[in-house]
This record gives sequence, C-alpha cells and structure tokens, in this order.
Amino acid sequence: MSRAVARLSTDPACPPDPAWLRLLWQHGDQVATELRMVVLRERRTDDWGVPGSDATIHACRAVVAAGLRWPDRQMGFLRHLRVLSAAGEMLDDSDTLEIAAERAGLPVAEIAAYCAEPEVDAALQAQSGGECGVVEVDGVLDAPRPPAATPAEVLEWSGVPLTTEEIAAVCDRAVDDFELADVTHGAHGYWMP
Repeated sequence: MSRAVARLSTDPACPPDPAWLRLLWQHGDQVATELRMVVLRERRTDDWGVPGSDATIHACRAVVAAGLRWPDRQMGFLRHLRVLSAAGEMLDDSDTLEIAAERAGLPVAEIAAYCAEPEVDAALQAQSGGECGVVEVDGVLDAPRPPAATPAEVLEWSGVPLTTEEIAAVCDRAVDDFELADVTHGAHGYWMP
C-alpha cells in the first residue's frame, strides 16, 4: 500500500529525470506516482522538422489520456515518446504517437479517440504549466532500497529504455563509471532492456 504520493512535472520533450527514476527504485511500492504535463510548446515553430520545433501539446494530451484510462501504461508511453523524440521523430506527428502507443501496449485507435474527449482536455488544462523535472513527494517514506549493483539490474527492473544518467542515479555511481560492454547500448543515448 502506498504511503506517499510522488509527482513529476514533465513533458515528452523534457529530458528524462534521473532523480525521479532513483526515487522509484528506492521507494517502489511506497509511492503512488502522478505525472503532470507542463506542455512546453503549444504550437510548432517556423522551423518545423528541426528537433525542438514541434508542438508538444498533442503528446501531452495523449499521456494524460493514458493516465486516465490506462494508468499502468502511462509511464511506459511517456518513455517511448521520449525515445522516439530523441531519435528525431516529431512529437506532433500522429505516426509518432501511434508508434509510442503500440510499443506501450495501448490500443492505438482507442487512445486516439479518447484524446478528443472533454475530460482529457480538462485534465490537461488543470495540470499544465510549471517546469520540467520538478519532483514533489507528499507523505512519509521508509528507508530507501540500496542502489542497484549493475546497469543490467536497473534495465530488467524498469523494462524500458533508460539513459546513462538514469542508470547512474539508480546505481549511485558516476556516469563515467559505465562501460558500453556492461549492457547492450541502444541508439540515441538510450540503453535497451
């Protein structure tokens, strides 16, 4: 049973947050998690196609929809959006949203339809704003779980691609301590489980 609530303010275009992953590793079942979408960009910029020029509001809306209807898949969906974005895919492209949904085990047609529902827009509007990477914890946490021993242990636990910084945070090691031979290193700065 969760004794605390941990909230992360983020956006699919925000970099992954090592402190968030470390919190989840250390306190796992003690915390209920909530993602709050900050919506970095509501509109495309003039240089569409260049990383960072895409609107993120549609991806944020889809992450909110996943959290409302499929909360057990919301974090995985956000992660797959980030991996695709890091690979150069645009977050306001419906193909990107569909690929991420499929990889997260979400019903693609259902989530696309659900994103148009007023309750999803209301939930997104209620949580928009703020800064990426802000972690808030309400409640009491017991002593933390010890750091992971290896990157492979972290990847097995998470089940999703992770950055070197996230793995280092969970292992309580410096980023420079990791050798590419430790685990299979994926493309675009992510280690694959």
